[in-house]
Amino acid sequence: MKLIRVNPDKIEIPELRVTARFTEEVWEQFKSSMKEVGQVAPIICCWVDNRLILVDGLHRLIEARQNGATKVDVACFEGTEVDVLTRNLFLDHTRGKTPVSEMILVIKALWKDFNLDSEQIAAKTGMTRDYVEKLQKLSALTPMALASLDQERIGVGHAHALTRIKDPITQETVLHQQELYRWSIKELEEYIDGVLAIQQKREATPRSEVPTEPYKFRCAFCGGMFEAPEVANPTTCRGCSGMMFAAIATAKAEAKAVADVKDKGTPAS
Repeated sequence: MKLIRVNPDKIEIPELRVTARFTEEVWEQFKSSMKEVGQVAPIICCWVDNRLILVDGLHRLIEARQNGATKVDVACFEGTEVDVLTRNLFLDHTRGKTPVSEMILVIKALWKDFNLDSEQIAAKTGMTRDYVEKLQKLSALTPMALASLDQERIGVGHAHALTRIKDPITQETVLHQQELYRWSIKELEEYIDGVLAIQQKREATPRSEVPTEPYKFRCAFCGGMFEAPEVANPTTCRGCSGMMFAAIATAKAEAKAVADVKDKGTPAS
């Protein structure tokens, strides 16, 4: 690595990265320290095709820019986009609190976009191969499940169990039940076994060939029940719809009055 001083505005911040999270109290202490003492540790960057790309030190870089610093200390090395992602993942993951969803996105990019297998990713990031493969599987989770994982309402083991459910609606339904009942990983696995067994049974059961009665619709005006070919439903505004209801109600009342008169044998006036 080479130590240089550069304008902080020259450092490019990649969209895809892992960033450690601070509590509000620690963040305020960090900002106060940056103002009073200045930069203590260098920001780590990578030279990629004449671009200086941030690897580690986003909070230091942000505060330096906000404090109007014209130069910052940077420890830089030459490499590739893969090096940017893997070094970033290694440094922030080993330091502590990082959103699992961000780790999953970085792993997914290394796997899908740069064709690294789990063993290569593990070697470059310091993670175990088993953990990397779990994160690869977690990329199949719905956004709601990933948010639950980030907010620590479920753990990686529970999230890994949920990846067995491919249907997103069913996955999120089981997620809500897990958040409610707080099952152990073993209990969740057993519950998912039951859910998948029911799904398989339902898919294997042939549909009934018994003819069913045609579905009928109730007329909003006369209240009668009619099959679909007998139903007309032109689009109407609220005003026209109200006038139609009133007109039909009046016509029905007049028809009833005429029928009542006939039943009594008296000519209608």
